[in-house]
Amino acid sequence: MKFVERILNTLSFGEKWAGGICFLLLTLLMIADVSKREVVDKVLGWTLEATEAYPNTGFAGFVGDWSVYIAESIHSGTSSFLDWLGLGGIIWAQKLSLYFMLWGGLFGSALASAKGSHLRPEIADKVLPKAILFYVKIIEQWVIAIFFLFLAYLSVIYVLESISLDEVNPVTEIHLWKVQMIFPYIFLSMGFRHLCYGIFPSLIPSDINEATEALELAEKELSESNSGGKH
Repeated sequence: MKFVERILNTLSFGEKWAGGICFLLLTLLMIADVSKREVVDKVLGWTLEATEAYPNTGFAGFVGDWSVYIAESIHSGTSSFLDWLGLGGIIWAQKLSLYFMLWGGLFGSALASAKGSHLRPEIADKVLPKAILFYVKIIEQWVIAIFFLFLAYLSVIYVLESISLDEVNPVTEIHLWKVQMIFPYIFLSMGFRHLCYGIFPSLIPSDINEATEALELAEKELSESNSGGKH
């Protein structure tokens, strides 16, 4: 069991880093997109205007033709560079950032499952006897594992079909199957994780229900404030 636990911890560690890198790249892309639109385009625009107006200034006539030649060369190079970059934000940045957001969110869902912080109805916890609740949780892990492994199977079929169709995003020019590979991995990872929980119940993480905890904390603070007001 220790070996399985080590595998699950390594898996969670890798997914945590992968998700963090995805969101880091997403942030850098958004910064680059905004910087291109708000800074680079404006600076290059000012450079074009200045070099275009330079030959008609008195300073250019005083310095000589060589300075006009340099200014026109800068103008030509800046214009070509701006045409290559294009106006506005980076066209492919927004589409690529969506891919990173998708990957980061899916890695996050796997981590949520590993920590027991996924959404889960708690009606059975209140109704069923505590004596059989343990076995219900084991059955729950097997059902979840089968569900995710089935989704992994479907996603593999989906990716293979995308490969056969040779689908390419027209903006990023990335083959879509390379982006879609995240689905088989995540579903397989979550299925394997819950399968291990079903086989080794002691590895099942304690359920974390943030909404319930927040509500209980608010009720506690409210009761404490009311008791303090009575004194």
